[in-house]
Amino acid sequence: MELNDIGFQRQSDDIRHYTWVGYRTLKPDSTFRRVGINYNHWSAWDFGGNHNELRFNTNSWQNWANNWFSNLGINYAPIQYSNFALRGGPRLRRSQEVSFWNGIGTDGRKKLRFNIFHNGRKALDNSLSRYYIEAGFRYQPMDALRISIFPEYSINNDNLQYINNIDTNNGVRYLNGEIEQHTLSMSIRLNYNINPNLTVQYWGQPFISRGRYSNFKHVTNAIARDFTDRFVQYDSNQVSFLEDTYSVDEDLDGEVDFTFGDPDFAFVQFRSNLVIRWEYIPGSEIFLVWSQDVSRSGDPTNGLFPNLEDNIFGQTAQNIFLLKATYRFVF
Repeated sequence: MELNDIGFQRQSDDIRHYTWVGYRTLKPDSTFRRVGINYNHWSAWDFGGNHNELRFNTNSWQNWANNWFSNLGINYAPIQYSNFALRGGPRLRRSQEVSFWNGIGTDGRKKLRFNIFHNGRKALDNSLSRYYIEAGFRYQPMDALRISIFPEYSINNDNLQYINNIDTNNGVRYLNGEIEQHTLSMSIRLNYNINPNLTVQYWGQPFISRGRYSNFKHVTNAIARDFTDRFVQYDSNQVSFLEDTYSVDEDLDGEVDFTFGDPDFAFVQFRSNLVIRWEYIPGSEIFLVWSQDVSRSGDPTNGLFPNLEDNIFGQTAQNIFLLKATYRFVF
């Protein structure tokens, strides 16, 4: 069997082991309708025998007496290596880290329901920190209509973010930098059942992600135990910037050793889909789809909201119309 015949692999050269144990009770009491707690750990190796990951987790979920739901979990990763972080370069050690997640949802039986979910990661040596939050509501004023709005916001600060592999006279430079990335989006959904055979569905999402790089460096000892021993960082005398291009003079002899383009970015997008579905006879359907897309590169020096305003509103969208019909043959 060739797995590539049915799709593509996001990752190969990976062997994993999982251990999981959990306890739950479905007997309601004065506090919970249901509750559970779990413990698990897992490891990953490659086929070269390298131990690339060890992670421990404990988590719990709760269905409270008022029918609210919540969950909470925490991870600890004492061993982390990546065979892919340097895009064909050597295996890279990742710093030890802790992470968490937590979510709360109100009574799902109500017409108006609120949910919030957030998670975060932080390296113990402060080389990485990430945070994500999503909050919103679902409103169902009648059985046939459901509306939901969920904004999302994330922050990514990584002191060793891959940029490029550059061939120089002194060998390959596995170029990395420190990134400060902010991402904001909002998903809007509307489902309306005109009757059991005719429905209307809408989804739209404005999206903006902006990343700024600084403190450029190249990896020299990818598996060093201490974070600062894994790379050599360029100082301000070695790096100059002109016309969207960085020039690096490693030995300060006045000659440029290599250059690379400005990696800062701002990606702005608005996508939407409107679908009308008609089941004209049992088992046979017609779908009419209207899809819109606006995708642009923004200004990394601007904030998130100015980029949205400048690059989405008033811009010409790409419109795609699709018609799909199915017919069920009955023998």
